[in-house]
Amino acid sequence: MTGSRVLPVGLLYQMWETPAVSTAALVERALDDFAHAEALGFDAVWVGEHHFVDKDRDFYGRIAHPEMLLAKAAAEIPRVRFGTGVKVLPDISATRAAEEMCMLDLLSGGRADFGIGQGTGYSGEQRLERQKVYRQRVDHILRLLDRATDDELPTLTFDDGARVRANLWAACRDDDSIDDAARHGLNYVVGQAENALSQAEHIRRFRSAGGTGTVRGVRAVHIAESWDRAWAEFEEAFDMYGAIFTGPDHRYTREAVAAGHIPETPSTVDERLRQANVILGTPAQVAEQLREYIDVTGVDRLDLLVQFPGLPATCTRRSMELFAGEVWPELEPVLIGS
Repeated sequence: MTGSRVLPVGLLYQMWETPAVSTAALVERALDDFAHAEALGFDAVWVGEHHFVDKDRDFYGRIAHPEMLLAKAAAEIPRVRFGTGVKVLPDISATRAAEEMCMLDLLSGGRADFGIGQGTGYSGEQRLERQKVYRQRVDHILRLLDRATDDELPTLTFDDGARVRANLWAACRDDDSIDDAARHGLNYVVGQAENALSQAEHIRRFRSAGGTGTVRGVRAVHIAESWDRAWAEFEEAFDMYGAIFTGPDHRYTREAVAAGHIPETPSTVDERLRQANVILGTPAQVAEQLREYIDVTGVDRLDLLVQFPGLPATCTRRSMELFAGEVWPELEPVLIGS
């Protein structure tokens, strides 16, 4: 345990699980994990937004409205910040999104962060249209939070729009939306699904466009006392999770292969892990790879994806403990004060 020490590192829970695990059981486990994370010193927990059962996979996300789970967590866990990872703006009105953000900010006592994004799984004209709608939603939400005098928008009932605004995190990768985030003074987040070199390009774009907000990056991580033990614990979960990144339809993988960042057909476990952007191993091995990730991307903050479908809670919590006790001291010189 880290005692009173607070690590400037968060966790991301996508809340993916197999059909054999009920949503009620997964939520109960997650709340226990969040409390454990606070005891270890982590300073934030983010929860992913997912809708519907994906019949093409062996697992699916369970939380369609993260704000409800996060409000409960904030009422039970007094220090950790809680974030939406991420709120899919094209599928909801700007007024509704702003109202939900303000309510979570109120209920959490200002301990809420709001990742905002466009949603995944779209291509071609549909993706371009969602990018456009996303930027419109962001603009409207900011005007609502700023209480702009505008006949087109209502005046919302909330107390601290400025605090909500300061805790917005744009999750986008197209140039227009990145430029828009920089122009609006938002924070920026790059997720676990994309390789570090591609993320670095987006972050450079954000900074060159004038972005001054904090940048946080997410990496999928599993840690154990030995590499063999880490892989033995993780292999079954990885067979499910890693399938996201295979096949011609996965855009991030396709682009990474085209850029020469990864081989088209991974032939070893290490190459498979790299294709899925998973960092696995001993505390020393994970620390080395995370230092490299921070150096390549230039992120200011780090979040860890530690919960995977099929991975027992005991393994997740041990991984968290090893990070807090053995990995963080190696990263502290890099991230402290960020």
